[in-house]
Amino acid sequence: MTRITLFLCIVAVTGGLAQLIPGGYTETRKVDRQTRKIVITVKRDIVSWLGDKYIRIGEFKPLLYRSQVVAGTNYLVKISIGYGRYIHVIIYQHFSGNPTQVTGIQTGKTLADPLETF
Repeated sequence: MTRITLFLCIVAVTGGLAQLIPGGYTETRKVDRQTRKIVITVKRDIVSWLGDKYIRIGEFKPLLYRSQVVAGTNYLVKISIGYGRYIHVIIYQHFSGNPTQVTGIQTGKTLADPLETF
């Protein structure tokens, strides 16, 4: 019992298991290769949605993300769409890898806007 308590205290102080706790989003970090690949798999859906809203796209560059472990993983991603404009996108990927789908898009974002759930 004492070892478990000590372990949990150390983890709480260092944040060592913060990424493994289901339900909570991680801190914001730069997009890595794996996350970029996931975003690219749903790029067509995102571009189509933006086109339906008459939002012009000059580029499509994922920059930052947060993730949340649920019955799969939610990725909350900041994407530059050019002309000094940004969008926030939530992408869900089941543990099996399929299906990967866009579950939310926010427009009118800036580079300085924090990635917050919506």
